[in-house]
Amino acid sequence: MSSSVKLDHIGVAIKDLERGRQAYDRLGFKLTPRSIHRGSPTPGAPVVPFGSGNHCAMFHEGYLEVVGLVDPTIFSNIKPMVARYEGAHIVAFGVESADATYQELAARGIPIEPARQLERDAAYGPQNNQLKRAAFRNMYFDPAKYPEARLLYIEHLTRDVLWQPHLLDHPNGVVALSDVFLCVPDARAAADKYAALFARPADEVASGEWRIALAHGQVWIATPDAWTVRSQGAAAPALPGPAGIGFKVKSLAATRALLANNGVEIREAADGGLWIAPAHACGVAIYFSA
Repeated sequence: MSSSVKLDHIGVAIKDLERGRQAYDRLGFKLTPRSIHRGSPTPGAPVVPFGSGNHCAMFHEGYLEVVGLVDPTIFSNIKPMVARYEGAHIVAFGVESADATYQELAARGIPIEPARQLERDAAYGPQNNQLKRAAFRNMYFDPAKYPEARLLYIEHLTRDVLWQPHLLDHPNGVVALSDVFLCVPDARAAADKYAALFARPADEVASGEWRIALAHGQVWIATPDAWTVRSQGAAAPALPGPAGIGFKVKSLAATRALLANNGVEIREAADGGLWIAPAHACGVAIYFSA
């Protein structure tokens, strides 16, 4: 299991889903039509409609979820997220088998729930004129032990419904979700904890900053000071929490030109990448790299 864990998706939670759609459209992401969540509020409970919906940007590797409330009168795990802050909250890691992963983690004493069945209706086909059910099984970690994000492992049951070929080409040239940046008070302690979870080494890359490479994607863990340096001055919305998201693009020059044309402020990184301030992305810093 440990060798195959991948960075699957990151969810940015906002109060106004349409505002989020417009913001990420301006950043050059091709977003799916709105989809309404359904799921089990607790493990083993029946699948029911949730009061939240989303738009997704699908990549060759991983995806971005822009999620918000659509009916605040019924259950949604998005409510406490946006009450705390708007920005990145959900960090999901993909596994091949939820049941096998649960058994392994439980045997190692990792605090994680059994898998919950979730599903939502998703537009299907190049004209979005069909509707198919997207289904997946989520295992959520104990937030008292892993407060850095709404952390989960996910097994996709209907990959063909989500990763449709016509959804994978984006105006900004993104081809993969590549990084999640966690900002925490004690980076060394958090790095040790996540290294134990993934059974992978945590490498210190700078003072107060650590990196864990997965089968696909990287987890960066930094103190507020180290994060400010890394992100070209961005502030974390809350501690601990996901402060940034990284994406691989086909061409940084083409991405830079699109962002400039759309009036988005760009901050050049020393390594050649591009940083976008949280104000342009609903509370989370965005990093584009080649």
